[in-house]
Amino acid sequence: MSSQSISADEWLENNKVKRILKEHLDETDYRIYKALNEDGRMSDTEIGERVGLSRTAARRRRKNLQENGLVDVIGVLVLQEAKLAYADVFVTLESGVDSDELDAFVEHVQSEELIYEIEEYMGKYDLLLRVWHASLSDIKEYLRGELQNNPVVESYEAIPVTKTHKAWHKKVTDGE
Repeated sequence: MSSQSISADEWLENNKVKRILKEHLDETDYRIYKALNEDGRMSDTEIGERVGLSRTAARRRRKNLQENGLVDVIGVLVLQEAKLAYADVFVTLESGVDSDELDAFVEHVQSEELIYEIEEYMGKYDLLLRVWHASLSDIKEYLRGELQNNPVVESYEAIPVTKTHKAWHKKVTDGE
């Protein structure tokens, strides 16, 4: 990936996405996000060079994005590179589950190391759990233990992921 500065006209090519983001991020903030997404260890000096700001201004903007929760620089285990199995698990809750029971269930699954993402939905499913394990058999056994006899869970459907092509706005190269 190039370390050259991005011109103002190139900050985002998709006009629809640009309109959505302009309500939350300006051009410079988005370019800072893209630079950090490319290399989360990038120095404020290099960020400034990439987006046309001084080191101090780049640092101030980066810190503001982080403090406001808009950007979080994290390490991500690329599961397919590690040859680990992973699946999306769609969960339907029992119809009588109240908000306290839902909160307790979500708190429990948040504490599970093998569940790396939790999303709440409207519609056919109530939750999406993204899980990983050594093998698909291990995922199946793990889910049985966590979900099958859980009183708040009506049903669940696990869909194994066979290949990830893009995650966190990056192509996943599969070791190539």
